Amino acid sequence: MKVLEKGPGWSLKQRCTGKGNGDGGCESLLQVEEGDIYVTSRSYYDGDTDYYYTFRCPVCGKETDIPEKDLPSSIKREAMENKRKILTRGGSYGYID
Repeated sequence: MKVLEKGPGWSLKQRCTGKGNGDGGCESLLQVEEGDIYVTSRSYYDGDTDYYYTFRCPVCGKETDIPEKDLPSSIKREAMENKRKILTRGGSYGYID
C-alpha cells in the first residue's frame, strides 16, 4: 500500500460541558487532539483512586472529562505516562492533581 497523503493524526470532536468537573462548560465544539488530553484523578478516604481523561477548553478554561470508551488505548497510555513524568519530576502544569 502506498500513502498518498498522511492524515493529521488522531482527534475527536467534543463539546466543552464541564462534565466530571462541576459542569458549566461554554458548549464550544472543539477538535481535541492527542496532546490536549491529560489525566486527572480523584482519591477517596478508603484509598481508592479514580482516573479521568480530561481536556481544558481554550475558550472558557473549564475542564471536561472524555469517556474512556471514546479513546484509543494509545491515547490513554500517553496521557497516563505524561502524568507519571510530571509526578516523577515533582512538578505540575497546574491541571493535574
